[in-house]
Amino acid sequence: MGAFPPPREGNHYYYYYNAGPPPRNPGPPDDDRDALAREGKLDIQRPESFTGRDPRKWRTFLTQCLNLFQAKPVTFQLNNARVAFAASYLQGIAFDHYTALLRFEPQSPVLSNWQSFVNEFST
Repeated sequence: MGAFPPPREGNHYYYYYNAGPPPRNPGPPDDDRDALAREGKLDIQRPESFTGRDPRKWRTFLTQCLNLFQAKPVTFQLNNARVAFAASYLQGIAFDHYTALLRFEPQSPVLSNWQSFVNEFST
């Protein structure tokens, strides 16, 4: 019995087997995708900027952030997403302090842990 397929000079045979459909693009599972779509339609009030000049306004700022996190739990399920969001509403001396942490203490837990962030700016 001869070799299969019969060898031919100069020609190469490549066999492809059907391995099924290509893998799906990595991304959030369908449930998360649906939840993100629903959350995107919610019109929740954004917090007012916090400058740090009036510490009494911190509680209001924090409550507004927590309200948004509660309404959009999938979007803000990670600590660093919460910190990044809240930090984007810092101004004045609060923003300067956050910027100094970014520049000089990039490994600080304040930059990635929500409770550390809250504790830092509560004092």
